[in-house]
Amino acid sequence: MGLDKDKIRNITLAILVLLSFFLSFNLWTAGRNIGEEQNPSSQSVRSNIATIEHMESEAFRPTMIALHGIDNQNPLIVANTFPLRNLLNNRFSSENLSRIETYEELDKQEYLETMKTDQWMEFIFREELPLGLLSQKFEDFSQENADYFFDRILINIENPNFIYFYHTDTDAFYSASVAENESLNIEPFLNTENLIYKSAETRIFGNNIVYLTQEPVDIPYRSYVIDRLPNSLYTSNFYPDPSLVDTRSSGSTTRYIDLTREVTINQQNHTLVFLRQIEDSGELRPTDRFMRSFEQVNRFENWTGTFSLTDYDREDETISFRREIDGLPVFSTSDNETVSEVGLVESGVTHLKLPLRFINTPITMDGSPDEELLSGIEVINQLSEQLPAERYEKIENLTVGYTWEESEEASQVIYFIPNWYILFDGVWTEFEALLELHGEVAYGL
Repeated sequence: MGLDKDKIRNITLAILVLLSFFLSFNLWTAGRNIGEEQNPSSQSVRSNIATIEHMESEAFRPTMIALHGIDNQNPLIVANTFPLRNLLNNRFSSENLSRIETYEELDKQEYLETMKTDQWMEFIFREELPLGLLSQKFEDFSQENADYFFDRILINIENPNFIYFYHTDTDAFYSASVAENESLNIEPFLNTENLIYKSAETRIFGNNIVYLTQEPVDIPYRSYVIDRLPNSLYTSNFYPDPSLVDTRSSGSTTRYIDLTREVTINQQNHTLVFLRQIEDSGELRPTDRFMRSFEQVNRFENWTGTFSLTDYDREDETISFRREIDGLPVFSTSDNETVSEVGLVESGVTHLKLPLRFINTPITMDGSPDEELLSGIEVINQLSEQLPAERYEKIENLTVGYTWEESEEASQVIYFIPNWYILFDGVWTEFEALLELHGEVAYGL
């Protein structure tokens, strides 16, 4: 008498959970060994918890590439850059630009019209970046240049001797010359065997230029065994001398407090929040803020996938990074499981929020189908039809991503469900949930 599919699935999950325990033990002891090797004394030392080294080029990479005027039938085609992330890493560190040559202002319509005049390759970033992150690519680079911001890079395919940077918030448009005896190798990005291009249309939402696919997209379901490290591994990073720490517990929350610092670990939503009082804050230049924020998250992040910049709040000077699977952003309730936040001043970290659970072992189930999502055009058409005009105007962006969903069968298993997400009034909201919310508001349900 054979086993049915449900029994096989449950046995598989049990084996994977046991494997996760074994890997967790190795990770915990590895974390301890780091401290012991650096300082054999009994005093706790500050050491990296992360056993995975994430690259800054991945965290600050463009997530989409657009080709303008290449395809005769489709004037605009777009693709996810994730399959060529290693190539982007090489481009990130190579020095092949001379200097910033010109500056002008182009409004969004003028910018889009520019790309109708010739064949162009455009790289799109999820969030604005300071140009100083690319200072290593320039022969001649000033501090003034470093403080410029951009969120798009443009290259003329027929004349790749210049590269252009565009900032959609301020309409700033910079040109940079390619260094003498250097060239930009763009051929890998033009090869349709390397990237899956889809036809798209352009929409403008507020300050954002958004490219929406005209075709449905197939995204695979994913599932993982998740893990978490003991609280002590985190607190020892913030408090080298635990004897000076006052520990207070209430319900699902534990607080660790000394004279200037507080760490709060919430067992219910699986987050850590660190706060520190610093009197002499000091100035911090944008490039330093972005780099040090990445380095801070990289010390703690054990997520086996990538994470990338998702938000820069200029008002409170907080930088956020979102976890990804296969290059797609992952979303969860209140983003507790998926977003890290960093607040910095010149003399150190003032605010840090970290998700504590992370994916460990992938689970592959036979017969798990892909999810066919609507095209971007169909999504925005439905929103236009079903949202009142005043609510439709609050849409800022759209993206395909994964929804973090807890398994009902096993507490250590998480399913990742493909969905469309809408940046609505500053908050990423799942497409169907946004329509349901509109129904409640409109009809008083």
